[in-house]
Amino acid sequence: MSETILIGKTSKKWFFSALLASFILLGGVFFTLGINGVVYAAGVGGIGKFNVSFTEMTGTGFKLYGDLYGDPSKNSQAHVKPVFVNDIQNAKITDLVISKNVDIPILGKYTVKISAGNKGTPVEIKGLIQKAALVQGDAVFTKMDISENYVEANDPEAVKKGFTQGASTVTIKNGNIETHYLFQEMVTLPGLKVEFVKN
Repeated sequence: MSETILIGKTSKKWFFSALLASFILLGGVFFTLGINGVVYAAGVGGIGKFNVSFTEMTGTGFKLYGDLYGDPSKNSQAHVKPVFVNDIQNAKITDLVISKNVDIPILGKYTVKISAGNKGTPVEIKGLIQKAALVQGDAVFTKMDISENYVEANDPEAVKKGFTQGASTVTIKNGNIETHYLFQEMVTLPGLKVEFVKN
């Protein structure tokens, strides 16, 4: 029994036609979001680290605790990263920008940039969860509590239970967050703009 190896070429016409159709479909999704500006249960993860920045975020029902991001079953530090989990019941964000640097074959290096809430109406989020490697900004908390808890070293949930922080309200100005995962139960995106910026 012999095996035949086929070597082919990619037709540029079909490739770029499919790429253009995909961008048009994606644009249609974002256009629909721009009309009603509401997304339910949106999660972003698995694409590597990306940046979230804003002028001001106010929130209620704030919780902060540790976690691991990645695949602990591989039993390797290369596959797992420690992160902070920001869990906020309700948040309003002014001048929100989510960005990710990407390398697009043939075209080169770009930054995918999503912005909203920059024309006087803030972004509104219910059920915000972020798994962040870095959180920076000027923060004010009300009714804050911090607790350190005894945990067993072999408890897989130990990193979540060992240290927790909570507050009735949180305000962060000039925020900059490097995050690996972002989830919103519901988000309203006034003035939504999605763009590719050449680096």
